[in-house]
Amino acid sequence: MARLVCAVLLSLSTAALWAAEVYRSVDAEGNVTYSDRPSSESAQSIFIATQRPSSTPTPLAVRQTAADAEPATDEAGEIQRERREPTPEERAEDRTRNCAIARERAERYATSHRLYRETPDGEREYLSDAELTEARTQATADVQEWCD
Repeated sequence: MARLVCAVLLSLSTAALWAAEVYRSVDAEGNVTYSDRPSSESAQSIFIATQRPSSTPTPLAVRQTAADAEPATDEAGEIQRERREPTPEERAEDRTRNCAIARERAERYATSHRLYRETPDGEREYLSDAELTEARTQATADVQEWCD
């Protein structure tokens, strides 16, 4: 259970790493400039939507077969998903994919000086030194779990 909580917190902090503040400003001659810092008081903060890569692996227990072209429905019309046990090849594929994700995250955390998570109001909340150490430790543990 503790691993699940750590994984959720870790994924939330990872998602925040992909966020970026961008400022748009126009000078006296009408030239538009975009920057990560406001260049003048008239600079406007803008939101740029970026597609984040999926770093959350699909749980093995909810995989479906490709043969499920038309899903079954129950009496209320709800789609019934048939659960099956993954094959050894699928397990190996998942392990390889999770290893690559864990290594990339651990490397990013090790080289980043500051990590932050996004608050509900869109602000950045930087991790404390203890939280940063915990995130790096968990990232290293994830590499050991998935890659060894």
